Formats: sequence, C-alpha cells, structure tokens
Amino acid sequence: MGFTVRDFNDLVRLLDRHPEWVEALRQRLLTRELLESPKTLRRLSLRIGRVEQAVEDLKATVQDLAQSVKALTESVTALTQGQQQRDEAFAAFRAEVDRRFAELAEAQRRTEESVAAHRAETDRRFAELAEAQRRHYEEFAAHRQEFLEYRTETDRRFAELAKAIRILSQRVDRLDQRVDNLDGQVRGWVHEDRYRTRPRRYYRLLLEPHILSTEERDELLGQAEADSRLTVEEAAELEDTDVLVRGHSRATGGEAFLVVEVSAKVNTDDVERAVKRAEILRKARPEAEVIRVAAGPRIHPLAAQAARDQGVWWLTDSRPYAPHDIPQES
Repeated sequence: MGFTVRDFNDLVRLLDRHPEWVEALRQRLLTRELLESPKTLRRLSLRIGRVEQAVEDLKATVQDLAQSVKALTESVTALTQGQQQRDEAFAAFRAEVDRRFAELAEAQRRTEESVAAHRAETDRRFAELAEAQRRHYEEFAAHRQEFLEYRTETDRRFAELAKAIRILSQRVDRLDQRVDNLDGQVRGWVHEDRYRTRPRRYYRLLLEPHILSTEERDELLGQAEADSRLTVEEAAELEDTDVLVRGHSRATGGEAFLVVEVSAKVNTDDVERAVKRAEILRKARPEAEVIRVAAGPRIHPLAAQAARDQGVWWLTDSRPYAPHDIPQES
C-alpha cells in the first residue's frame, strides 16, 4: 500500500499534536551529516566571522602599510633629491679642490725654482767666502810670526794694565775707607759739638743741667786722684768721655751726673764705654747719682739691645728713651 498525500497530511497533524515525535522522525529521516549540519553551520559562521574580522584587520594593516609605503616613498624621494644635491655640491667642491691643487702645484713649482736659484746663489757666495778664507789664511800664515809677536806684546800690556787697575782699585778702596772713616769722624765731631754746647738737650734727664768745661773736668779728676778715689789710668779713661753733664736728680733733687757717649749711629762700643766710664765716675763721686747715656740720631739694633740689658739711656734730638723704652728697630 503506497504512502499518499492524505497520509502525509495525517502525519503532519499527528506531529503537530506530538511535537516530541518531530525529533524522533528527524533522527529516522535525516543522515548524521544532515543532523550535525546546524552545528557545523554555526561553527562555520563563527569562523567566517573571525575571518571577516581578520580581513578587516588585514585591510586596516594594508591601509597602514600603504601609508607607510607612501611615506617611505616620499622619504626615498627626498633622500634621492638630497643625495643629488650632495653629489652636485661634492662635484663642485672637488672641482674647487682640483683647481686649488693645481694652483698649489704651480706655486710649489715656482718655489722650487726660486729655491734652486737661491741655492745656486748661496753656493756661489760660499765659494767666494771659502776663497776669501783661503786667501786670508795664506796671508795669516805669511804674517804668523809677526802676529804672534804682536799678541805676546798685547798680552804683556794687558797684564800690566790689569796690575795697574788692581793697584788703583786697592788705592780707591783705601781712599773710600779713609773717606768713610773721616765722614764718620766728622759726623761724630758735629754731633759731639751739638751735645757739648747745648745743655737744653739734657733738661728731660736733669734739673739745671750744666756741661762741664775742660777746666771743670780737670778739677773733678784732679780732686778724685788727690783723694785716691781714682787711679791715673781711670782718670785718663774718664777724661776721654765725650760729654759730662752735672745737675740735680729729678727723683731726689741731689747732685747727679750724665756720662754721655756721642755717635752719628750708636753702636755697642758706645754703650760699653758709657757703662765703663759711668762706673769710674761713681768711684770719683760716690754720693752723686750717675746716669749712663748713649746719644745720637740712630742706634744699631745690637746696641739698642745692649743698652736695654745694661741700663743705658738713649738720647736723640733732645728726646730721651729710658732703657726699657728703647725701640726694637731704630
């Protein structure tokens, strides 16, 4: 019995009433491949979606690559133009260098020609000089003995002249020493005269100062010798004192003496003489105060130290310095 359209319609209605039979009927009617085709289609659809996305990404990449290629092309074009410009500049530079090398070569050639000419001239002059030297040597050889005698005589005269100069130099040195000594003596005499004739210089050291004259000195020394207070040698030593001043002590008002040694520049000898002669005067007048004084406008540093150590005053232009007040440098 065949399957008719009416049977098919009945089947459709049965399936509508029993939807669960649809799946069973599908399983019977369709092959496995057809049953799995929806899943396959869905997977394929997903793959197609991914492919389309990849295509879109590739398209964007191609567009970016096209932009990059375009930029690269422009860069290559710019580089090509720049290289062409550099080639042109280098060609011009090379041409200029070739031109300058040509000029330099020409200048070198001219220099070599000039040097060659100068060398030839120098050789010629050296030849003339050698010839003149040869002639001079021949003339010298001809007059050698005469020259040796002249040289001996010249050496002798120079020796005599050197000896005379040494003698003259020694005499000048002695004359300078005498002049220096005389100058020192004259200065000493001038200063001694000032200190011997101007009692006001001593007002800061004594009250009513009086410079002893030669007669007053002789009387003082004679009385000391007569009283056996001084020996003849001590009296002679005290007599050589540059200046003796008598007055009254500013401290006590009693009799006081100044033993003054005068020099243009006070040195240690002046200080020592003042100390020695003051001690002799103390023996002659033990009741009087005796002050040691070194007088002069300048004082040597060693003399200043000796004066500070031995209690000697320094008197300069009416200004007295006590031993402890004498400046370190004068």
